[in-house]
Amino acid sequence: MSSSSSGAADPRKRRNIIIGAAIAVAVLVAVIIVLVSSGGSGSSGNDAAGGGSGTIQVKGVKEMTAMLDGIPQDGNALGKKSAKVTLIEFADFQCPFCRDFALNTLPVIINDFVRPGKVRMELRTLTFIGPDSETAARAGAAAGEQNLEWNFTDLFYYNQGQENSGYVTDDFIDSLYKAAGVDVAKANAFRKTDAAAVPAQSADAEAQKYGIQSTPSFVVGPTGGPYTKLDVDISNPDGFKAALNSLLKK
Repeated sequence: MSSSSSGAADPRKRRNIIIGAAIAVAVLVAVIIVLVSSGGSGSSGNDAAGGGSGTIQVKGVKEMTAMLDGIPQDGNALGKKSAKVTLIEFADFQCPFCRDFALNTLPVIINDFVRPGKVRMELRTLTFIGPDSETAARAGAAAGEQNLEWNFTDLFYYNQGQENSGYVTDDFIDSLYKAAGVDVAKANAFRKTDAAAVPAQSADAEAQKYGIQSTPSFVVGPTGGPYTKLDVDISNPDGFKAALNSLLKK
């Protein structure tokens, strides 16, 4: 379920997805064993500043605001509905490669294509890495109910911690909500309902439809479809620019 150890040096690497009930159960058991043996905690160079009791010091607020301010959002969609092209991203909140894309390449795409109204983006949240992914996906869906999912998601990546260390706590989520401008009480009420799990379930089915086996992955096409899988170097904005410009010319 993880990428090779050399993945960090290869920008084309994605976090591999394993689909299948039997394998998922085995992964869950392994996660439980790790959490029990580690006491549900861990340390990493990219740990968020917090995760226990109290409010964390949220990083990335200035960058998130500069990237997204003034761009319309509708649930998991970012950009104008009239945009000619739609780019759909499949991501897992805990995926470090998704974080790299979000912090380095995404701002270029948004500035050059989404903000001018040429391209609309949609987010599909997968939860294959583990329990913290599921908790984060529910929280993201709740932010989406207030049309602030992209704000929450960007801040999550800026404050991403060690996978399945248990850092995605209520305090962690509340801190991101506040920094993203989300109504905390309303969002918390929604994320604990069955409805909050629906977007991730739908994303999983859609990932299988398009043969998505890693994150982040993308499908692209004229708004409304049909969409095709996009094979591109996630660290190179020029690859996205070429694909998007090609569609915009049609």
